[in-house]
Amino acid sequence: MNRSIYEISNCSLKSPNPNFEINPALLSTSDFCSFHPATDELCSFHTGEGRILLASFRPVAEAIFSAGYCLLTMTTDGSKQLKSHAIPPGELHVQKFTESRASELDSLYSTIASRLNNDFRSQRNKRRRTTGFDNRASKTRFRKKQKVGILNQTKRDGSLEKSVNKAPPRHIRRKKELNKNLESGFCVSGDGTKRLRTHVWHAKRFTMIKRWGFHLPLGLHGRGKGSRALLKWLENGTIIHDASYYSAVQLQGSQDSILSILSSVMSPFPSSDTEDVLSGGIYASSMLHHAGAIDSRTIAPVIYMWRPIQQPTDAESECDQTNELRHLWIWIHAAALTEGYNALKSACESQGKVNEDFASVRCISLEGQFGSLEVMGSKASQLLQKILHPVSSMSEKSSCLRKCSLMGAVEEHTPCSGISSFTVNDPRALTNENTEFDSSYTDLWDAEKGLCCPVEESVLCMEKHHQRLLSFCLPDKNSAASTGIHSSRVCPIILIRRNKLMDSVTRWTIILPLSWVKAFWVPLVSIGARAIGLRERSWVACEARIPNFPSEFPECDSYASLTETEAAAMDKEAALRPASVKTFSVPVPPPWNCVRFAFKMNPAESKTTQTCSNESDAVAEPALPDDHIVVARSSRTLSGFLNTINGDRLPLFPHFCDKNTCLSKIIKDEKVLDHDLNMDSFLGNRCRKVCLVRVTLRAFKEGAIEDGAVVCAPRLADIKLWISGSNNKGELQVPPSSVATYFAKQDSGKWEFRVPEDPAAVESNRWPIGFITSGFVQGSKKPSAGGLCDAVLLARLRHEQWSSVPLKRRKKEIYVLTRNLRSTAYRLALATIVLEHQQEDFDYV
Repeated sequence: MNRSIYEISNCSLKSPNPNFEINPALLSTSDFCSFHPATDELCSFHTGEGRILLASFRPVAEAIFSAGYCLLTMTTDGSKQLKSHAIPPGELHVQKFTESRASELDSLYSTIASRLNNDFRSQRNKRRRTTGFDNRASKTRFRKKQKVGILNQTKRDGSLEKSVNKAPPRHIRRKKELNKNLESGFCVSGDGTKRLRTHVWHAKRFTMIKRWGFHLPLGLHGRGKGSRALLKWLENGTIIHDASYYSAVQLQGSQDSILSILSSVMSPFPSSDTEDVLSGGIYASSMLHHAGAIDSRTIAPVIYMWRPIQQPTDAESECDQTNELRHLWIWIHAAALTEGYNALKSACESQGKVNEDFASVRCISLEGQFGSLEVMGSKASQLLQKILHPVSSMSEKSSCLRKCSLMGAVEEHTPCSGISSFTVNDPRALTNENTEFDSSYTDLWDAEKGLCCPVEESVLCMEKHHQRLLSFCLPDKNSAASTGIHSSRVCPIILIRRNKLMDSVTRWTIILPLSWVKAFWVPLVSIGARAIGLRERSWVACEARIPNFPSEFPECDSYASLTETEAAAMDKEAALRPASVKTFSVPVPPPWNCVRFAFKMNPAESKTTQTCSNESDAVAEPALPDDHIVVARSSRTLSGFLNTINGDRLPLFPHFCDKNTCLSKIIKDEKVLDHDLNMDSFLGNRCRKVCLVRVTLRAFKEGAIEDGAVVCAPRLADIKLWISGSNNKGELQVPPSSVATYFAKQDSGKWEFRVPEDPAAVESNRWPIGFITSGFVQGSKKPSAGGLCDAVLLARLRHEQWSSVPLKRRKKEIYVLTRNLRSTAYRLALATIVLEHQQEDFDYV
């Protein structure tokens, strides 16, 4: 449509319309207007100062046209040509400009409003991105999103309806519930399952699973892959995990009373703990048992820490620390929290009844009070330095802690298992170096008094918006925002340096109030940390050769509950498959009792006649009870077990710090195998307890070890066959017809080892001595698997293998065979006993 554009140069312009007058003083040579002379369409009036006024009636346009000179014309090709160029003003006073044109704007607005019936919306047929093409009733009908207690003002007649006390929709109620940030406690779903404070963040990105009473992130969406990328993040970056499902149990009382309780429920527990642990400088690890029954089934591995001792200012006011009121925190996994808390509570109650010399100890559950964030990776320390900014403290201790812990020397000044307590600024807030520490703020150890919640996200956003306006020299009238009565901008935390996962990979744990978890989580992710779930966490544990609780602790009840849940899920998935693609079932959990069949068998000999005769006897024997299974988690426990069976001369060498000898020197001793061992006395006793030790396995030349694989005892001929590189290794395999019947499921639901009867199966049978609890991680440079094997059978294999080779060819490792449950082939592997290289095996992920 052609339009004529004119520039006004006559300043004596008067409008013929009495309702609309144009001030001549406001017109200049740079003002122009555009209109269509044949219609009453909207005309635009442009001023030299950049203001655009719309005239929707023709008389104004004609007045401007009749009073001006055509200095700006529209060419035939549509381009605009100006005969004179006006210099734009250097400054524009918006308020002065609008005040001088107030009458024109009011008149123009009233005219336009009368023609549009006060409806300034564009016509629906001229809109874009509309839903006019969708004729579904659910899309076209009017959806009422009226809040509770708000009057409905959408009626055309203008009448006000009464307030409707109708509950909002479920998705609105759920959104409000999830956005709440209570001071303590978890948000609970309809079935009673708890949600983490980062539940919404994880639910958008991870596959969620119900486990241990929580909605927990299992892993990234997909088929369970991504281990290669995870290992790269671990070696070259930082990964984080929300471990807020761990809870603390607080023991409050005198130091002697607490130590007396710990000695009855923890094994092993030293009679006098180290000074660093008692002073609160480092934490300690142990296994939690029921009181008075150390040999019974274990509850869970735990870590405990003492509240730091506050040095008295006056030397005369010092009191005996043994009688001083102390606080102890015991951190327990959610899978064993109820059982562990009940055991500690009963121990505290029984102590006051039996021993009146000790004061009573209070046992308090701190579930829902604290959150825990695990930070792992080669750059974990650098990331913590970016996110943790201590406040300006008054004491010299806090100032030194700030300098040593965070300012470039975290790893040098904080030892392994070290604990650092301090107060940091809110990581979401803008940096403010003048923030001072408030002495009245509650310490993290005083959780019973209440902990302040962080400032709401909306308040921080308004503050950031206000500072942006100030940077542009624009005032903000709504700058004063309410921060809340119980909100704070500083947070007390406890930073724990865990043992290194690998050479260059560090591990930290941040303990903080539960309401502050999300405030730290989002900044950590924003600066480059990668979030992981339970599946990725198990990969990290396997790569670091650290057991993962509870999947690698068969002596605990939590392991039985977890495997029962996994078995039910596998059976449900298998039932959905057609019979043509359905595979045979594998035992979950593994039948640990089957190692008793190898007690009377010589694993190195292949006497078929003796094997068949012993097999018939083994079938008739009942299964070994579960309480006859012991897992040695410390060198002291393993040595105690060997003493009970008179196995001091067995070639097992638990590691002790006070001994000068090590395994590398022992294997070079010619007299280590001189004494005659009666192995039949150890292997023939099937009624004894089964003592399992944790081993790490690596494949010999080839093979991949999967989770749940069986570990078998090899013969000397098998080892020579693999070492020689012969191509006849295909003979060392189970017949395909016997793979599905290797383990049989009983009517009670438990799995049992089925002794082979076919001659070919008997010849290829290798007796099981243990099972794999964590398989290889794909993408690992040095893949290793973790498993549990019988200690006596491992000693028998080592004795046999050392006796058959010269002194210089002895190895620290023990040759074993592994076979995946759905495979027929045996693979040679090297097993390393963990307790021969470290004194305790309590560290877990």
